[in-house]
Amino acid sequence: MENQTRRTRKTEQSERPVEPLPGPASDSSPTVLALIERVVLDPHADVEKLDRMMTMYERLKAKEAELAFNRAKGRILKKLAGIKIVKNRPVLSDIDNGKQRGAVEAFKYAPLEEIDKHLRPLLAEEQMDLSYSDEPCDGGGILVRGRLKHLLSGHYEDSFMPAPLDTTGGKSNVQAVGSTNSFLRRYVACNIFNIVVVGDDDDGTGGTIDEAQAKTILELIKKAKVGPKFLKYMRAQSVDEAGSLQAAVATIAARDYRKAVSTLEEQIAKAEAGHAHLS
Repeated sequence: MENQTRRTRKTEQSERPVEPLPGPASDSSPTVLALIERVVLDPHADVEKLDRMMTMYERLKAKEAELAFNRAKGRILKKLAGIKIVKNRPVLSDIDNGKQRGAVEAFKYAPLEEIDKHLRPLLAEEQMDLSYSDEPCDGGGILVRGRLKHLLSGHYEDSFMPAPLDTTGGKSNVQAVGSTNSFLRRYVACNIFNIVVVGDDDDGTGGTIDEAQAKTILELIKKAKVGPKFLKYMRAQSVDEAGSLQAAVATIAARDYRKAVSTLEEQIAKAEAGHAHLS
């Protein structure tokens, strides 16, 4: 009888359903945090194991924050694609070529407030913030940092752009700093969101080169020492037609910017090679 009782107990134990083993942890920060809490409450917890889990948790949180940032930025980019931001503020250039004297319009640009007018509501909608800071560069220039931050997740990304002080037009040191700072903020914002500003009369078909591209070409023209033939080659207005070299360069088509730069760089290289041969 006793043996039969033992056999019965053994059978009952063998037929008792086996509790399933815990499945693999889900790849999410809440799951990892729950595991960390269990380990912390365990008096026999392994400190090294806890450190590894904390590292995993921080990595997952950072990845989730980056994904939330990218999703919010992506929605802003999609909406910006349907917004036309135009160059509506003229830059004047003083001329005195014997035929004409005074100030003429060199080119137009989209000021920071025009860009911000379209961008700021989209940032607020996605709970994102774009802030700027600046610091001096070697040689007296300025470096501007734009920081785009997702306020919900805390993830942020920085964009940097340097430039020498804009001393054109007889600006004082303070005016030069302010002008350069505003210039750099505009281009940092455009770089972060891939904003392409268009002329007010080109219907978004490309238009002419922008302010920064015009400055680059002007600097290369001085180094290459090219004459009126370059402007004719680029199908731009002549100096007489535009009123100044700066205004003439600003009429170069945006689609021809790389062509202009490569042409001038080639001329500079030839001149330097000829100088090296003579020396």
